[in-house]
Amino acid sequence: MIRPTYVVLIASFIFVIDVQAQVPSQQNLRPKNLNAQYHRAETAWKSGSSLLEAKARVDQVIEALPNDQEALKLRARILLSLDRSEEAFTDAMKAANLYPNDAETYAIVCEAARKSGRREAAIHAMDQVSQLIIDDAHLQIQLSREAMALEQYDRAEAFARTAMVQAPNDPSTHIQMARIFAVQNKTDAAATILRNGIEAKVISRESVEADTLLARVLATVTND
Repeated sequence: MIRPTYVVLIASFIFVIDVQAQVPSQQNLRPKNLNAQYHRAETAWKSGSSLLEAKARVDQVIEALPNDQEALKLRARILLSLDRSEEAFTDAMKAANLYPNDAETYAIVCEAARKSGRREAAIHAMDQVSQLIIDDAHLQIQLSREAMALEQYDRAEAFARTAMVQAPNDPSTHIQMARIFAVQNKTDAAATILRNGIEAKVISRESVEADTLLARVLATVTND
């Protein structure tokens, strides 16, 4: 006879696997009316025109489908835009628990944790995402910015360097790398990144001048 404690453990394990396996298919099974609400919420959030409308719409999706991972991620982003980081952290953590192999979710967890004063949770989220393969340069930049905000400069540089390899013609990758060096007062390294980017016509002087952190570094490049 199996002991009751083992039965509980086995049942819990089966439950976790079952939930995780069903998460991707839940997105495909979202009813048309709720799918429309989700995309309208996403559009409203991206445009910034009405964050409260965006939240109201995605609330309806989550009320009907509480394990809709994409909807939870979207609401977490909306809540961050509304400066409601505590609630955003709750949604982001639930999304991460539902589908722990989603790097984008951990980026949201990291931001929400940092903004709600949970430094250790933010670093833990970064530990988790570092174990995943990320083929999205923009997500690498987002993670690099979070690492920089947490003063995890080695990680910030690693994310940014990977982004530069993945998207060498994206100016944001060069700007982010230069910012990492500049914030550490590594002016020569930052200047080299900017000089190479400007010469390759990947970044413009105007974009650098618009960045208060890099404006002083640009003077070094100009003087050279």
